[in-house]
Amino acid sequence: MPLAPSDDIVSLLTQDHEAIRQRLSEVCDAPPESRKELFWKLTDQLVRHEVAEELVVYPALRDLPGGREVASERQAEEAEAERLLASMENLDPGDDDFSRALAQLRENVLEHAHQEESEAFPLLLAHEEHAGLIYLAQKFKGAKLSAPNHPHPRLPSGSAAQKVLGPIASFFDRMRDEARSSA
Repeated sequence: MPLAPSDDIVSLLTQDHEAIRQRLSEVCDAPPESRKELFWKLTDQLVRHEVAEELVVYPALRDLPGGREVASERQAEEAEAERLLASMENLDPGDDDFSRALAQLRENVLEHAHQEESEAFPLLLAHEEHAGLIYLAQKFKGAKLSAPNHPHPRLPSGSAAQKVLGPIASFFDRMRDEARSSA
């Protein structure tokens, strides 16, 4: 696999994956009384990452030879993680149910990242020009900034739905977060 420049989409995604791995470890290793805030930070990171991938990475993959199936499989994994995250939002971080769900989430997210790194990244590097990889990275950064920061598993998936409904969900997420922090 050829080396990618540090400002391209593969490098950016690799950095995101590492940051998510670190956050997962922090949440899993934290005492129950510290988990809630760390869990919200993890949720924010994961949801923004997943939405940006859905808007930018998976459409690009679908246009590559062999990429349609890879994109569909990764998207299904992300939908499962989103459902799990949503179910965890109302659990007490000190409960056994939360710990079991967290262990499952960690396993799912780590496997998803591994699959992207071993299947999706080589496709992108093999078929996208250098300028295209950099362009995707810029689009990904922008998508993360405007993405919702809570899971919305009931919203339709797909880049078209995210483009229309994502900003609305993002607005309500931020309003909910503001109300929660003011309380």
